[in-house]
Amino acid sequence: MKKTLTRHIPYLVPALLLAMGGVSSCNKSTTTSDDEVTVTISNVAVKSFSLSSDSKVMSNLDSVFFSIDLNNGVIFNADSLPKGTNISKLVPVITFSSSVSEAEIVMTGGTEDEKKVDYLENPSDSIDFTRDVKLNVTAADGTNKYTYRLKVNVHNLDSDSLIWDKLGVASLPSRLPDPVNQKSLERDGVVYSLIHEKDDTYTWASTSSISDADWVKRETTFRFEPDVRSLVSTKGGFWILGMDGDLYESSDAETWNHTGEKWITLIGAYMDDYVLGVKDAEGTMMHCHYPATSAIADSEMDEEFPLYNRSMFRTIETQWSGDPTAFFVGGMTATGERSNHTWAFDGSNWATIDDTPTPAIEGASLFKYIVYRSTSNSFKQVAYDAWIVIGGVLANGDYNRDIYISFDNGVTWRAASGALAMPDSFPGVSGGDAIVLYTSLDADLSDAWKSVPTKGLPTRAGISYTLDGYDITWECPYIYMMGGMLRTGDLYASVWRGVLARLTFTPII
Repeated sequence: MKKTLTRHIPYLVPALLLAMGGVSSCNKSTTTSDDEVTVTISNVAVKSFSLSSDSKVMSNLDSVFFSIDLNNGVIFNADSLPKGTNISKLVPVITFSSSVSEAEIVMTGGTEDEKKVDYLENPSDSIDFTRDVKLNVTAADGTNKYTYRLKVNVHNLDSDSLIWDKLGVASLPSRLPDPVNQKSLERDGVVYSLIHEKDDTYTWASTSSISDADWVKRETTFRFEPDVRSLVSTKGGFWILGMDGDLYESSDAETWNHTGEKWITLIGAYMDDYVLGVKDAEGTMMHCHYPATSAIADSEMDEEFPLYNRSMFRTIETQWSGDPTAFFVGGMTATGERSNHTWAFDGSNWATIDDTPTPAIEGASLFKYIVYRSTSNSFKQVAYDAWIVIGGVLANGDYNRDIYISFDNGVTWRAASGALAMPDSFPGVSGGDAIVLYTSLDADLSDAWKSVPTKGLPTRAGISYTLDGYDITWECPYIYMMGGMLRTGDLYASVWRGVLARLTFTPII
C-alpha cells in the first residue's frame, strides 16, 4: 500500500495568522516506500502557542509572540527574551487546529533523564526550556503524527546595553603620532577631521567609509592660526575661527577666505545656510550670524550663556514648528561657571529649554540615537528617537562617567540605566566628537525558516531592512566617539565604535 506525506503551507506561518484564518495551501507529496501512511499537517497543526503569565519570570510573559513553522516543525519566539530570563519552569498554552488524540512534550539533554509530559492530561505542568524540547502530536484518527521542536530564545547579552567593541577601536587619522588637537564632523555621509599635529602642521582627513577606517589624508596649511575646535560645516562649505577671532570660510577646506567678521565664539550652523556666534560689540556681548540676513537681528547675550566648551550644536525638526530649533548642552560662561542648561535657537531668539537639566557640564558629546522603551502592556520594546549626552567635565572637576538621555528634545534629562554606561576601559574625556552613521549588516535565515513579509506582523521600529530570498540586510546605526582631551591635557587620539546591542540582532519580520 502506498503512503504519502502531505505538508501544508511550505513557509513560515505565524501563530497570529493561524488563529485568524486557519491553514490552507496546496498539498505536497513524497513517496519513500510502499509502506507509508498519509499524514496531513492540518490534522496535527498547532494553531497557537504562548506561555502562561508568570510575573516571577517576566512581566507580560503571556504576550510573547511565537511563530509556528509547520514546514520545518519549529515553534519559536523570534524576538528573544531579555538576558537572564529563567526559562526552566514555563507553562505553555497550546491549541490545535483540530482534535488530537495525543500531545506529548518530551524534554531531553542536560544532566537529567528524559522527561515526558502528557499535555492533554496535564496542561499546567511546567516545561524546562533550557533542555531540548519536542512536542509529539497524534491526530484524532491515531494515525497522523507530527513532531515540533519547541524553542524559547533568550538573548545572551543585555539587548539594551551599549556595546563598545574594543576591536572597533582605531586611531585618529593623523599623519604623525601623538597629535595635539582635533575636530571631527559629518556632512552628507562623509566624515571630516582637522588634526593639529605635534610638529604644528595640520592634517585634513576625510572618509565615506569610517567603519573601514579608509581615510584620505593630506597636509593642509593656513595663513592664520586656526582654532581647531571651532570648525563647523554648512551645505556651502566649512567655517572656522582664527585664534584672534577672525571668521574664515572655505568651500574645500583648503583655501580659506576671511569674512571680515571677528567673533568671540563660533557656535555652529543653523538651517545649513549660515553660522551663529557671539561677538564683542564695543563691550557688549551680542549674538550674531553670518552671512547677514534681515530675518535675524543681533541680540544681547545673556550673561549665563556658555561661551566655551559647549556640546556640538544639533538641529531638531518637528512637525509643530515652521523653522527648526537647534540646541547645545552645557559649556562654560565668560565668568568660568559650568552650565547645566540646554540652550536653543528657534531662528530668532536664544533661550534655555530644559525643565529637568543635566548636571553642570562642559565639553560633553551630544548626539541623536535610537533607544528602546517597554510598552505598558507587553514585554516588547518600542523604538524612540532620543538625545544622548556622554563625557565632559562636571562642576567638581570630575570627568563624567554617566550617560544622560532626553526623549523630549532636551527639555527633560535623566541618567540612563547602567546598561548604557561607558566601559571602564574608556577614559574620561572632554570635547570628544560623537558621529552616528549607518552600516549594513546581514544574516541568513535559511537555517530556520524562509521569510515571507506579511502585512500586520510585528516589525522592529526604527530599523529598515530588505529581503532577498533567505538573506536579510538591515541598516545598523553605529556611534563613533572621536578624540577628546584627557585629564592630563593630552589628546586622546583614538576612535571608539559603539552600538546598542539589540540593533545588531536580526530584525523580526
